[in-house]
Amino acid sequence: MFIGHYGVSLAAKRYNPRLSLASLFLAVQFLDVVFSVLVFVGVEKMRIIHGFTAFNPYDLYFMPYSHSLLGALAWSVVFAIGFLVVARRDAMARRLAAAAVLAAAVFSHFLLDVPMHTRDLPLGPGAGSPKIGLGLWNHPVAAIAAELAVLVAGGLVYLRATRPRSPGAAVATVAFGLVLIARGHRRLRPRAHRADGLDALHARSPERPRVRHPGPRLLRSAGARRRRHRPETII
Repeated sequence: MFIGHYGVSLAAKRYNPRLSLASLFLAVQFLDVVFSVLVFVGVEKMRIIHGFTAFNPYDLYFMPYSHSLLGALAWSVVFAIGFLVVARRDAMARRLAAAAVLAAAVFSHFLLDVPMHTRDLPLGPGAGSPKIGLGLWNHPVAAIAAELAVLVAGGLVYLRATRPRSPGAAVATVAFGLVLIARGHRRLRPRAHRADGLDALHARSPERPRVRHPGPRLLRSAGARRRRHRPETII
């Protein structure tokens, strides 16, 4: 799931209005942040295979630490502890309540990924751990409907639970929602035939060497040969 995760962060404001949306946005995407770092350092693995699913070309074949059931639980606890360390000024009861909401937001990422992913979400960190995933990414219409349903539901909960401080704030809230949907529109399109940043990185990887097209070089050399053999004109 992509933009649907933000629906959880919007709905979570109802249960702890003191939490900022920025911290909630980070919480619901924290597992993907961890995954990106682990892929960058070579601990977890993924491949770009066009047509792997009808929705995107990502073969997420090894991510036992960021996107496993036990891993998601562990990172939820880590995020909550980090919040408790940072937010020392509040009373302990408020800090614990906020930390619980943030931990739930982190773990919601795994729960929402289960219906979307293929069977690439392991239950534990072991190499032979069973993997789950219902595969909605192979059904683009259903995948898009699920994304928008979670986002819109979370937005409605947010609008009912909060009150804008001014008419300008209300307009800004609606504009923010529209921008979020517009930004997500690019990600919600099926990607089997569309190149993006990950494709570009994959194209430069050692497994897939970059192909140099000799067309312009051949044209330049042919032009040079014509100039060498052209007879001189005397005026």
